Amino acid sequence: MMDKKLYSIGEISKMMGITVQTLRHYDSIDLLRPKFVNPQTGYRFYSSDQLHLIDRIKYLQTFGLSLDEISRILKNNDIPLLIQCLLEKRNEVRNEIESIQEKCDDIQWYIDYFNYVKQDLFSEVPYKLQLPKRYLLAVSCRNQDKVTFHLRLEELKCSQDNRMLKYRRQFSYILDFEKLMQKELAPLSLGMFIKTPPDFESEYIIEIPAGEYLCFKGKILTDEWNPELVSKLFSEKQKESLKPMLVLANEFENSLKEYNQCMYEIQILVKKED
Repeated sequence: MMDKKLYSIGEISKMMGITVQTLRHYDSIDLLRPKFVNPQTGYRFYSSDQLHLIDRIKYLQTFGLSLDEISRILKNNDIPLLIQCLLEKRNEVRNEIESIQEKCDDIQWYIDYFNYVKQDLFSEVPYKLQLPKRYLLAVSCRNQDKVTFHLRLEELKCSQDNRMLKYRRQFSYILDFEKLMQKELAPLSLGMFIKTPPDFESEYIIEIPAGEYLCFKGKILTDEWNPELVSKLFSEKQKESLKPMLVLANEFENSLKEYNQCMYEIQILVKKED
């Protein structure tokens, strides 16, 4: 076959793995004209030197270049335009990769979120964590019922100023330490952590300091938990270095329907980073 001077559109279709309809479309948009069209039958014929053009068109399409872009490049033999288009596509792909990686990280975080509380069978035993600076988008809980401040947080997240912020879906309370030690849940604020530092200031964004946190886990919405061990640490006079500067309670769901039995990690800031 390769010794023939011209090839029918059907032969080209089979050789190049491209449909007849696509070749006709290339012709209609003046991207690739047949070498010869029989005036009596209208049959299209292509020459062997057009095979590499078809292959180049297919190759450029794999990078996401449009037929219009490819047509402008090939018609003008415009290598600078080709490089410019390829650079743009490369940047688009890199952005897509970053977006996919971010989504992958978020999925892994959510997997870890549900597995985290299973790692420690001694939920009431205190431990220390060194935690980085964090930012919490939060609403006040003072003098409001639980339904009200949860609704206010959702409204705040969806507001014009905050809708572009990205969150990790975990409710976090700022608590009154003294009341917590008395097994009384008295939230001062309710919020969600922002994934990256915000580039604007807001009265609703609270900076959570980096530092050393004394932590323990417990079902603080029930009567099943006991803060006795932590309470003793703070009541002993020799533990003067342990002064609660901030108390967070981060929710870890163990049910997708009921929330009263959720485990919380209490994080008590005892030493700020300099």
